Amino acid sequence: MKTFNQLSDERQAKAVEKCLTNLLEGIVLGEIRFNDKLNHDDLQARIDKACARAENMQTPWFAHEYILKTCREDLEAIARGTAEGALYPDPGEQVITGV
Repeated sequence: MKTFNQLSDERQAKAVEKCLTNLLEGIVLGEIRFNDKLNHDDLQARIDKACARAENMQTPWFAHEYILKTCREDLEAIARGTAEGALYPDPGEQVITGV
C-alpha cells in the first residue's frame, strides 16, 4: 500500500480528480450536504444556488458544471483531503472492504 505522498504527481492528480467526481456525484444526488452555519461559510448556499440555476435553465444534467463554476476551490480542497487520507494498493495487492 502507498500513501498519497508516495504517489507520482500524475497519480496524485488522478486521485484528487476521482475524489472530486465522487463528491460532486454525492452533492448532485443530494447525498452530501454541508452545514453553512456550523462551517461558518456559505458553501451549501452556493451549491443550492447553482442547482437552482441549472433547474431554471432546464438543464439539471449540468448542475455539476454550475457547482464547479462557483465552488471549485472549496470542493477541490475537500477532495484533496479525502485523497490524502486514502491508501493506494500496489498492483497485485488485494483490498478488502466492508469489514
